[in-house]
Amino acid sequence: MEYRYGRYYTGHTITAESAELPVSLEAVRMQLRMDDLRHDDEYLIMQIKAQCALIEKQYQCALLTKTVVEHHSRFPQYSTDTLFVSGIGPVNSITSIQYYDDGNTLQTWASTEWNFTASSGGANITLKPDYSWPTNLANRPDAVIVTYSAGYGTGPSALPPNITAGILSRIARAYTNREDSREEGMSMSDVLLQPLKRWI
Repeated sequence: MEYRYGRYYTGHTITAESAELPVSLEAVRMQLRMDDLRHDDEYLIMQIKAQCALIEKQYQCALLTKTVVEHHSRFPQYSTDTLFVSGIGPVNSITSIQYYDDGNTLQTWASTEWNFTASSGGANITLKPDYSWPTNLANRPDAVIVTYSAGYGTGPSALPPNITAGILSRIARAYTNREDSREEGMSMSDVLLQPLKRWI
């Protein structure tokens, strides 16, 4: 179990991925100056998937919309405390908050009792006036389950231009240099992708 900044975060899983690619095959062909060629399309699609997966892992982000299920071992202790959700960002909406009660029965916490506010690092869940955090929790690492939607949108056009440019730059570098190479310092794609870094 990991205790981070007052939160008993224990992990997350992604239960639904976007069917779209974060950048289109046509955009990659244009980046490589081979927009009239099709002979390497299968390899390019593999590179799009591989490089985008690497970026999402590196920055703990969702490029396109995903459904994330995040686990915490407990709720905050005090009514003024915040339940911070940050496994994957950016967080768009909270689908549900559930918890296992002390009888190990899964309960859904009514959305009328809490507020949700997106932040640069994730999402803050706070209590509405006159409500308190559930206290009759089971002793298990996934006692609290927050399901939410994360990502910039459903298609490539939703991504900020700098992120698209960073992805295309990484794909082009991987396409040109197909074997391992020694990297020193920050590359242009690293600079372009810096806004993805979350300070939490």
